[in-house]
Order: sequence, then C-alpha cells, then structure tokens
Amino acid sequence: MRPPRTLLLDLDDTLLTAYRQPERTWASIIAEHADALGEHSTRWVTAEVLDRVLSFLSDEEGRKLWRLEGDATRRRVVRSAFHRLNLARPAGSDPLHGVDADRIADRFETYLEEAITLKPGARGMLEELRARGLRLGLLTNGSGARQRAKLARFGLAPFFGAIQIEEEAGFGKPDPRAYLRLLARLDTAPGDAWMLGDDPVWDVTAPAALGLTAIFYDETGLAPLPRGAAARIARLDAMAGLLGRCPARAGPPRRIRP
Repeated sequence: MRPPRTLLLDLDDTLLTAYRQPERTWASIIAEHADALGEHSTRWVTAEVLDRVLSFLSDEEGRKLWRLEGDATRRRVVRSAFHRLNLARPAGSDPLHGVDADRIADRFETYLEEAITLKPGARGMLEELRARGLRLGLLTNGSGARQRAKLARFGLAPFFGAIQIEEEAGFGKPDPRAYLRLLARLDTAPGDAWMLGDDPVWDVTAPAALGLTAIFYDETGLAPLPRGAAARIARLDAMAGLLGRCPARAGPPRRIRP
C-alpha cells in the first residue's frame, strides 16, 4: 500500500462506541419502562419497536432523517410501533397503561450518551498518528451539535487538522463531495490519503472509488471484506503496524483544489 500523508477517520463506531447493537439498545430502553407496560411483555414490545426501527433505517433517506431530525423521527417510528401493537388510544387521550411512546423514543439519545465510550486504543492511535506527522481529518455524518458535543466530551478535537460534519457541510458520506472537500481543506490529493472506518460503504467503498486507500475497521474480523478495502483491522492499535509496513516517502504532497 502507498503510505499516506493524510488520514481521514470516522467517529461513531470507529473512535467511539455508538449504535452497532440496536437490539441491546432498545431492549434496555424498553426494560426501563416495564412497569408502565402492564401485562405486556417487554420482549414483545421490543421486537415490534426494533422491527419498525430497522425497517425505517433500511434506506438512506430514513437513515438521514434519523441522523439529522432524530427526535421527531424517533417519536414517529416508536408511535407507529405502539399503534401497530394497539398500545395507543385515539389522539387526544392518554396512552394505554400510561405508556408514553414519546418518552421511550426520547430516551434513545440520553441512553446512548450515557453508554458511549472511547474505543480501546483510540487515543493511543491518535497520539501515534500525530507523532508520525500525519495530517488527520475527521469525517462524520450526523448533526453538528451532537457530534461536536461528543468530540468535546472525549477531548478529540485537538487531534484533527480539520473536522467535517454532515449537517454543517450540507452533505455527508457517501457523497463524493464529503471526502473531496475535507481533503481539500487538508491540502491533500486522494491518492495521498487513507480512510479508516467501520461502515463498508461510507468508509470503504465510496472513498476507495475516489482513489483513497480504505482501511476497514471490523472488530469481529468476520464481516465480508467490502469492495475496495485495502486492509482490515480489528483493533485500533493495529494501525501503527499497518503504517509501519509502508515504505517511506519523500517529496512535497500533491495538491488538489476544492
């Protein structure tokens, strides 16, 4: 592989834990409201909510609404699950058994905020990359306020020469403009950059099609290798070894225009 001058990194489920286990997330949230469900099984309610959530997230438009208009979108999806289960009365009346679909939907964001952690080896990897003199860029989808709050909470912003967030930029992964705009801000051509992330399309196939070297982060080591992946790592501290196998480069970086 060609050694990079710049490395672009994903945030959620790469540097931070996020939403890779929706089954566990919704099961925990609904279990917190078990008393309000009365005779209804939390497992039964969870199965229906999860089915509606995953169905909604099955296309890109749904995923975008979930990221950028999260509160209203989650309320709509959870309400639809409750109506399908007959857990709601007509509009204007109290929910059956005191179940508040909106309260359960709103718990999603606070639950993730409580559960989110820095991935093992993430800070050490960033320190190592910075020590090697690499230019680092963060490329993440989602809302500006929430993503920047995560960066501030874990003290990650100082590691990056440029940070690009979907809502702030007006476009996000896998739009080619997302990668090219960030590379332009870092004065780097695609052929001089690597991308590291966990999403097979957003972090691998799409940037590889633009000429970046895409590194697939897969903790299980079992996921199919995405098209365009140059390598796979299961631990973030493996990045140092991956870079160490690349020959040294000389000469100024090639520039690109935004």
